[in-house]
This record gives sequence, structure tokens and C-alpha cells, in this order.
Amino acid sequence: MASNALAAPAAGQYVPAAGGPIISLRDVVKTYGEGATAFQALKGIDLDIAQGDFVAVMGASGSGKSTTMNILGCLDVPTSGTFLFKGVHVETLDRDQRALLRRKYLGFVFQGFNLLARTTALENVELPLLYRGDAKKERRASAMAALDKVGLADWWDHTPAELSGGQQQRVAIARAIVTSPAVLLADEPTGNLDSERSVEIMELLAGLNRDSGITVIMVTHEPDMAAFARTIVHFKDGLVERVEAQHRAGEVPEESPSRLREGLGEGLSASDGPSGQALPPPSSGSDVPPAHPRQRGALSTPNSQAGGEK
Repeated sequence: MASNALAAPAAGQYVPAAGGPIISLRDVVKTYGEGATAFQALKGIDLDIAQGDFVAVMGASGSGKSTTMNILGCLDVPTSGTFLFKGVHVETLDRDQRALLRRKYLGFVFQGFNLLARTTALENVELPLLYRGDAKKERRASAMAALDKVGLADWWDHTPAELSGGQQQRVAIARAIVTSPAVLLADEPTGNLDSERSVEIMELLAGLNRDSGITVIMVTHEPDMAAFARTIVHFKDGLVERVEAQHRAGEVPEESPSRLREGLGEGLSASDGPSGQALPPPSSGSDVPPAHPRQRGALSTPNSQAGGEK
């Protein structure tokens, strides 16, 4: 049976200096298939990601960025090379140990939200804590705190079909941060949103990175969204082509909708309207704001419905 403890570096393995990056890749190769049909998706990449950084990963389809993200998320393993996470050689871990690493240290945000259609926002956010075995009272309190961080505490009892696309992505982000991960991996988090909602989500991610110290690694095809990051890593043909440092990271672009909103002084809604669709299909991006959170008598939080510890 595999141990649940993360393995210590073996003799002769690369060990980063104290205070070094949270993630290090050294000469990482990923090959799919064998013989004449083999395809090398990664051709020996080196990459360091500092603790607390906000990194945007960019590149054309087939450049290797998605393969790299799968490896960083412990969803795949390199064919060869070294992958260090907090000094641990992840390439030596078995499946159970990688699952433990994911559960304790990583959060995931997806382009398609991946929310459960028939469960409330609160229940969706609770899921990682349920899998972790947290007691009902504690996980509800943690889930409500996460929803509050993303500005959706008043929408805790709404299902995804009752939320706008931007709100659904906020629920997905709350679900990703409810376990207090060290690293948040976001795969095209604004891909299904209009430009204004996209900027709002990027401002949220930048705020979480700045205020909570979460390391954010985000794949995007959009330069405007990448501009929110401190570091941009460009992939090409299975290699890191260049790494670009950003000096205005997290600033709202001058032409962004929220900047325009401030300049015009208009009270524009932060919601982009109900999707009217069951998940997993993306929202329609309607501009009609959803109704105010429904009132249930004196109920304003889930605590009075919890029914005590079970």
C-alpha cells in the first residue's frame, strides 16, 4: 500500500536552495506513444515559479502549455526530468501521493466552470471539503467564507442555472480556494465570458493573489488577460520560448470596462445575466441582470437550515 507521506528527495537528486521557487521544472520531457508514432509534447523545459507569483502561460495550440499545466496539477507525470513542488520530487510520487498533494496544496479553475447543475452554490463550494472529510458545520462555515471572498455570500442558495456566467465562475473560484491552496491553477478562466466579466474575474484573481498570497498559474490566449500577471511564460513547439516580467501586473488596463465605469460614474451591474442553461454548457452571457437573491422568510444564511451536526 502506498504511503500518504510525501517522499523526501533521494540521494543525488536536485534540491533547491532554501527560499527558492515553490515549483521547479528541470529538463522535463513528455512523450506520448512509442516508436514511429511517438510525439514529444515537451522537449526538455526548465521553469521556476516563485511563491506568491501570478503567472500567465501563453502559446499556440500544440505548444506544450496544456501538457505543462497537467503536469503541474499532478494530473500527468513527465516522461523524464525533474518536477519539484516545495522541494518534493513529484516525479517520484505514486498516484495516491499525487492525489494527496492535489488535495492539500492545489486548487483548480476551469473554462467551463464544472459546477454540479442541481446543487446550490454553497454545496458546490463544499465539495472539496466533503471529499476531505470535514464535518458539516466546519465545511459550511468555510464554504460561506469562500463565497464571501468572491462576493457571492447572498447567492449561496442558488443553482448554476440561476446564476450568470460571471457568477458561476466566481463560485468555481470559491470552490478552488476553499481549501486554502498554495497554488491556484486556472485554465482559460475567462474563455466563456464577455470582456467586462473577464476583467472582473481577472481583478478577483489578482486580488486573491495579492491579498492571500496564493500563487496563481493561468493559461490564457488573451494578451489583455495576461497583462494582469506579474510573469508571462511563452511556449512554442514544446519549449519555453521566453519569460516576460511584468511591471504593471494587476493594474486594470486603461480601456477596461471597469475603468470606464469609474470614469463615467455609472452604476453598472456587476452581473451579466442568467445563463438559462444547465451546466456543463457555458452561459449565454446575457446582459440582463438576474433577479435579486430570493428571500426565504428570515433566512439569510444557511446556518438556520443546517439542522445541526450530522
